[in-house]
Amino acid sequence: KWVDLQDYRYSTPDILAKDAASICSKLNGKDHTEDLQLTAQHLLDVTSDIERVRVTNVDRLGMDIRVTSQGARRNKLRTDEFRVGFRIPVISVEDAKSEVLKVFQEAWEKSNGYVWDNSAADGEAVDVELPGAGIPIAKIAEDSLE
Repeated sequence: KWVDLQDYRYSTPDILAKDAASICSKLNGKDHTEDLQLTAQHLLDVTSDIERVRVTNVDRLGMDIRVTSQGARRNKLRTDEFRVGFRIPVISVEDAKSEVLKVFQEAWEKSNGYVWDNSAADGEAVDVELPGAGIPIAKIAEDSLE
């Protein structure tokens, strides 16, 4: 469907458009290798041996993560692309950094067996939630070279 001319005329670019490449570059650097691995394993549920994880895009609503892992057959790779949404739309680069770190924190907590106990005021447990359960995640593409 085409965008209406008036809608296009009054639209604005994503708040992170000019900074997305540098944010991705930083996230794909050495400082976040373990964070991305934990995210792939524990939030994206990638169960095969991971070869590479990288952030391919970031915008005000979330980030795209590409995971390359071992396929079912030896020496064959599988590439999956995931959309990991932020819990709230961000309004600045600092907000985006905070939301990304929240995703990484939940992946770390899940990998270490933490659960969130949402107890009632009287101490009675109402609900137990695994870290990452509230993060909107969707697999948006897959490619298997098998």
